[in-house]
Amino acid sequence: MFGADADPDVWLAWMDTLHPLYLDGTLSHEAYLRTRMAAMLTTLGHPVPNDAELDRLEQQRTTLAETGLQLYPDVLPCLGTLRSEGMLLALLSNTDGRFQRRRLQVLGLAVLFDVIALSGEIGVAKPDLAAFEHVNTALGLTTGDVVHVGDNPATDAQGALAAGNPMALLIDRTGHRAVPAGVTRIADLREVPDLLRGI
Repeated sequence: MFGADADPDVWLAWMDTLHPLYLDGTLSHEAYLRTRMAAMLTTLGHPVPNDAELDRLEQQRTTLAETGLQLYPDVLPCLGTLRSEGMLLALLSNTDGRFQRRRLQVLGLAVLFDVIALSGEIGVAKPDLAAFEHVNTALGLTTGDVVHVGDNPATDAQGALAAGNPMALLIDRTGHRAVPAGVTRIADLREVPDLLRGI
């Protein structure tokens, strides 16, 4: 959508910068999407259009993204192994409920989780302790029985440790993420079952 020369890491950097403003209530979800789109266009040297055009571009981006959704090859083997070993699975995501539930359905993931907790629906987001507690309660488990796997060093890994989870795993497929103290880096989700058997 942004052209062959657009760097995906620039988009991710804008997400990392602006998403906390959505999580803390500074930006509404709509304003977050518009601001992110405007920032990317500015970075690429394009003029920033009006809100209606930003909304149209965001809808176009969403449609393209959802059309091209693919799971990493390690996702289903990991989830399948954990389920076969009797583990309860929860998905905790800092996202708007409507969009994320549609993505989960498209990918066939919704049926694999015992609990799906989306910040846009439960009213709290990682790293807020209440988000992790929501999942614990829904699973019927205590904090000490829950291991968190995520891709964001701050909201996922540090948030899980601060919530009292005994282990926080950071999925880092490129090896470029800074790993907070006490967090275990993994490059492939198929590492998770063995790590859990060891605790």
